[in-house]
Amino acid sequence: MTPNHTPSHTVVAEPLSPAAFTAFGDVAERPIDVRRRYLPTSDDRAEDAATFTFWISSAARLGTLPLPITTLERHPFSAQTFIPLGSSRYLAIVCDAGPDRLPDMATLRCFIAGAHQSITFARNVWHHPMTVLGATMEFAVAMGMTGRQDDDVFIDIAGDVRAVMPQSA
Repeated sequence: MTPNHTPSHTVVAEPLSPAAFTAFGDVAERPIDVRRRYLPTSDDRAEDAATFTFWISSAARLGTLPLPITTLERHPFSAQTFIPLGSSRYLAIVCDAGPDRLPDMATLRCFIAGAHQSITFARNVWHHPMTVLGATMEFAVAMGMTGRQDDDVFIDIAGDVRAVMPQSA
């Protein structure tokens, strides 16, 4: 599989907001004015993903910008939620799938998330592995699983694809 992209592609990081992330899933910030804040798509899963799982990920890898984007993953049977368990910022790098289900690199976006923001990647959204800016940080992760080996789909990205900071930063 080869993603739909040009050999060289740069995406400028932008602040994460619920409105900007809508096409890829949901964002929830720690509740201040309400008791609970729900993630609407966190339980979006196919019947095959009958087992709901919740785990703590090992410390996510540290990254700096510019960041080479060398792999993407998607989850065809379930949304996947990440809740940061620390105080570092992290990157949410996402793109849509094309008609052939491969990453459409023309839709690639990079969001800088704060430690107060949890994200849910919608089903089949291509995303980069979690990358933390600053100190290492673990995440609580929730996802439906089929119990087969098809819950995760990975693809290597060829060419010079990278995320960079905006000019004004």
